Amino acid sequence: MISVPIGKPSFFTVHLVFVLLTILFCFPGSVSASAEEAAALFKWKSSFFNPDNPLLTSWILQQNSSPCSWYGVSCIKGSVNRLNLSDSNIISTLYDFPFSSLPNLEYVDMAVNEFSGSIPPQIGNLSKLIYLDLQGGALSNEIPREIGFLKNLQTLHLNGNYLNGSIPEEIGQLRFLNDLALAANNLDGPFPASFGNLKNLSYLYVYDNHLSGPIPPELGNFDNLVEVYMYGNQLSGHIPSTLGNLNKLKVLYLFSNNLSGSIPSELGNLTSLNSLSLFNNNLTGSIPPSLGNLSNLTLLHLYANQLSGSIPKELGNLMLLEDLELSNNLLIGSVPVTLGNLSNLKYLYLLHNQLSGPIPQELGNLTKLVAMIMAENQFSGQLPEGLCQGGVLKNLTVNENMLTEDVNTEVEGFN
Repeated sequence: MISVPIGKPSFFTVHLVFVLLTILFCFPGSVSASAEEAAALFKWKSSFFNPDNPLLTSWILQQNSSPCSWYGVSCIKGSVNRLNLSDSNIISTLYDFPFSSLPNLEYVDMAVNEFSGSIPPQIGNLSKLIYLDLQGGALSNEIPREIGFLKNLQTLHLNGNYLNGSIPEEIGQLRFLNDLALAANNLDGPFPASFGNLKNLSYLYVYDNHLSGPIPPELGNFDNLVEVYMYGNQLSGHIPSTLGNLNKLKVLYLFSNNLSGSIPSELGNLTSLNSLSLFNNNLTGSIPPSLGNLSNLTLLHLYANQLSGSIPKELGNLMLLEDLELSNNLLIGSVPVTLGNLSNLKYLYLLHNQLSGPIPQELGNLTKLVAMIMAENQFSGQLPEGLCQGGVLKNLTVNENMLTEDVNTEVEGFN
């Protein structure tokens, strides 16, 4: 009898067997789960109005198909955890999206596509979701209350659609939310009472809607807020003084609302602020001198209100200021000579107030000035010398004043 010698298994063979056993015993469902997720995504793609989208040619079902190598799909342990399909020319709805078939989905970016119809309530099944971006589409109807089930969500972008109705009360359950963008929709009604729960917010974008009611004073407790864009709504009431607590805030845009009352002096505590825009409201009272503490400010827009009193000399402390617009108010008195300290100023708009006295000669020091609009006041005396020394002044408008010399009241193209 001839015996056949059996050699020892190679290291590679042992290692391969070990890996296979690990997959089978530790992740027995990974292969089947991956195939199920592939089938669910493929079915959703089949519902597109353009299923032959050339970007999605890799989305093909084969035996034991895995979606992990498909365009825009990423996996962990064989299961889909990320969909990055932004700007992919998808024309579809979300009605057939496999919300219940992707249990490990954490990241969804489907911005700038042509999704229409409603956001289905089944979106609440994506319980592990951290990032959701559906901006720049044609989604309509209300934000579903089930959005509140996404307890791990940190980023929610629904801006630039046609969503309507109010912001759901359930949004207050998203306590980890850092970035909320609901701008440029048709949302109406007040902020829900639960909004004060979103204390981790850093970025709030709700501009260009039809939101009404007051600005929630609880915003002043959002210690991490960096940017607040609430313009272009119908918000009313006073600006909460609590906003002065936001020491990380860089942008505060509240313009084009129905806000009333005075500008809180507490806004002078916002020493990180770069841009403050409150124009086109019904604000009254004087400009708080405390705004002169905003040492990082580059833009201050307070025009088209009913502000009275004089321009505070403290505004001359804003050494980084590039754009100062106070037109269309009820301001009186003289222009403070301290404005001549604003060496970075490019735009100075004081149109249509009741300002009087001479235009300070110190404004001739503003060598970066591109436009100085001083018309429709009660200025007297002569124009400052040296206004054109910077060589960049394009527009000087001083008509309808009481200046004593013959001036060209609208000068363009200075070089």
